Amino acid sequence: MAQPWLVLDTHYLCHRAFHSSKDLTWNSKPTGVVFSFLKSITFLKDEFQTDRVAFCFEHPVLFRRTVYPTYKIKRHTKEKTEKEKEAYSNLCIQISELRNRYLPEIGFKNVFSFRGMESDDIMAQIARTQPEEQDVILVTADQDLYQCLKPNVSIYSPSAKRLVTDEWFEREFKLRPSQWAVVKAIAGCSSDEVEGIRGVGEATAVKYLRGELKAESKAYQAITSEEGKAMVRRNRRLVQLPFEDCPTPNLQEDEISKKNWLAVCDNLGMRSLAGRMPVATRKQH
Repeated sequence: MAQPWLVLDTHYLCHRAFHSSKDLTWNSKPTGVVFSFLKSITFLKDEFQTDRVAFCFEHPVLFRRTVYPTYKIKRHTKEKTEKEKEAYSNLCIQISELRNRYLPEIGFKNVFSFRGMESDDIMAQIARTQPEEQDVILVTADQDLYQCLKPNVSIYSPSAKRLVTDEWFEREFKLRPSQWAVVKAIAGCSSDEVEGIRGVGEATAVKYLRGELKAESKAYQAITSEEGKAMVRRNRRLVQLPFEDCPTPNLQEDEISKKNWLAVCDNLGMRSLAGRMPVATRKQH
């Protein structure tokens, strides 16, 4: 059986690494994000016994803002202290170095960033385009990706340490995974700052799709009103994955070498990682 593809929400994993190791430095250079991120790769490849991994990076330009100008705007305009600005700058630098330098130097071939797209768009496009016999594991904490669940596509949350499948989703919500985008379109998404129908949360949206809301209820009337329908149509473009016209990544086999792995570890002072080359079988090259 072919090894599964691990498809990583790199934006999420880097921010997770930032909060756990942001003070780590080497020769006065911040390295905590890179260190924790590379460490997580060695764990994931061992956990799922695969040497296939794709890294999905978020692009700074987001096409969703052409549809909804305030999309994710607060996180970029929030006032920061000087210390917070410096920490955020160090985070961005390390993410850029991972994408453009360290991952390619190690020999990873599947490092993707497409103009206008978020990491979950690229992840969804990979999940959508892989053949049914190829297993795909999306590594993320983003529940928007529930809509991508299929018999061969599952989601692993590092924070919850839990693997979510389409069977679990259908038992939990009594809906098909493809209906999750409609749930998000009705209820909105606070983390992405997408306004939903007022007074209608995810639980109520799920009940609506199940046919469990009474026609005379305020929530039902709000959802089925002309204003509600228009909001759902607009929001579907924002929450549907992948976003329109997302390119399809060309997945390749990696060319990881022990020499290059040790060189990166040495350059960043990561001696504790040197013996944990990120290949599931610990091959020696």
